[in-house]
Amino acid sequence: LSTMMDVSEFREAERATRIARDAAEEASRAKSEFIANISHELRTPLQSILGFSELGIMRGAQQPKLHAMFTDIHGSGTRMLALVNDLLDVSKIESSVGAITLERADLRGLVSSVVRELTPLLAARHLHLVPELGDQALVAKVDPVRFAQVIRNVLANAIKFSPMGATIELHGCVSDDERIQIRVRDHGAGIPPGELESIFEAFVQSSASKDGSGGTGLGLAICRKILAAHDGHISADNMPDGGAVFLIDLPARHHLDRDTTY
Repeated sequence: LSTMMDVSEFREAERATRIARDAAEEASRAKSEFIANISHELRTPLQSILGFSELGIMRGAQQPKLHAMFTDIHGSGTRMLALVNDLLDVSKIESSVGAITLERADLRGLVSSVVRELTPLLAARHLHLVPELGDQALVAKVDPVRFAQVIRNVLANAIKFSPMGATIELHGCVSDDERIQIRVRDHGAGIPPGELESIFEAFVQSSASKDGSGGTGLGLAICRKILAAHDGHISADNMPDGGAVFLIDLPARHHLDRDTTY
């Protein structure tokens, strides 16, 4: 007995799938390269704009109209530079070459460093930050710079959307299933329930910040990409008594031993 089957269609389908996959990967690579190149090209003129606008602000201190004009220019340039930096971060993280370098670290030190960095912003809005990181070491394998970027983005959002004089709660612990969980809770207006997931998509802002206060719409998307590279996750929820809470979750390590770089 013999059985014959014509697999030409299956082979053709496999070939077409392979070609489509290769084309998609090439398009993604080209997109990342384009974003990186255009972002680098934009940084040079932006630095000049910011530098001369700062000079104008200083020299126009005694002329209110001139001072206001240069202040507006500097503010717009700063927002543009933030967008360019976010685009560069997106292209770096999407690149397959050395975006994340992992080493063991106690996250309490990284978090405390970011809190000290943001102290002037807290003081400007008369906000009170309550850190509760506990006595137990929160040891994880992270890229210190990238993890600090996540904490900085989340805390900066909490500061931005908190009412004057409010409290921001920062809590860290190790869960029963050996995961480090860091919660940042504010007492702002919260997030519309239907947008708790979409705010982590690139260029998507909450409808509560359509006035432009939400920034570029890339910060939370970058946070999710960074944490995904750490086998972690970030999510958001609303609190019953008002405000939003962001949960950062990643695997815990038991010991602070020799650094490991990948």
